[in-house]
Amino acid sequence: MRTVIGRPTFLMIMLIAATTWTGLQCRWKVTKGAMKTGEQLKSSIENFEDNRQKLSEKVVISLEDAQKKLTKEDPDLPKIAKDWEVEWNRIQDRYQKMKDDFDQTGTNSQAYFAQLDALSNNISNEALRKQELAKNAELKKKWDVTYQKASVSITKITQVLESGKDFHMVLVASSIRQKLEQNVDELENIARQAKELLTDLEAFTQAGRALVEG
Repeated sequence: MRTVIGRPTFLMIMLIAATTWTGLQCRWKVTKGAMKTGEQLKSSIENFEDNRQKLSEKVVISLEDAQKKLTKEDPDLPKIAKDWEVEWNRIQDRYQKMKDDFDQTGTNSQAYFAQLDALSNNISNEALRKQELAKNAELKKKWDVTYQKASVSITKITQVLESGKDFHMVLVASSIRQKLEQNVDELENIARQAKELLTDLEAFTQAGRALVEG
């Protein structure tokens, strides 16, 4: 015996099915968005760490190299200053990449927690939903502390790089002073030679006068 479904009942079933399907699509969209945002956050953190390590290596190597050159006997300050400027510009570029990644991490983390809350808010069970939202809040609290500590470190690195720029100015000034000192030595040598030449010319003049008067 076949059961005949009336038109109103059929329409009700279709409406429920459509509503259920729409709800599933909405939930899948939220889930997909949260997963995508999570991948973006992971990528920005990895990029930040990669550039942080490269920056650290460059700073340490540059400082050690400059120290070795400066402690040599009669260091070539102009060359050291030039090399330092080139290397420090590269460090500035690496720092900017790290800083950009850090800022991007902050932006992505905000989006990540927003998506995480959106995902948790789609939980039908109220008690479970509140429990998940509480976990999200606790995780965000820990993350904010970590992010703030990193921000302080970024500020300190900025100050170190500014000190490096000041050090470069000192190197340039020192190299100029060194060059001027070399020029003074050259001028003293020229002056000594000039005096000798003038003495010779004076003798030549006296001899010429004696010849004429004689």
